[in-house]
Amino acid sequence: MTRHLTTDARSRLVLAGHPNEDWLVEELPDGSFRVEPAKVVSAAQHEYNTTPELQELLSRAAASGSVGRRRTRV
Repeated sequence: MTRHLTTDARSRLVLAGHPNEDWLVEELPDGSFRVEPAKVVSAAQHEYNTTPELQELLSRAAASGSVGRRRTRV
């Protein structure tokens, strides 16, 4: 689907139907733009997601009897 979009005075675009979403925008050599949805994660989360040894270590630690979470009722 092709849409006509106009930037405002601050060079911003509105993508109708996509409120409060993150996007990666790449300007290509021919002047066109590639836009794709993005998910932003912290550096720590990225390290966990890409390091199986860390996932295993934290899984074992969470399963041990010495680690717990205090839960409070609201």
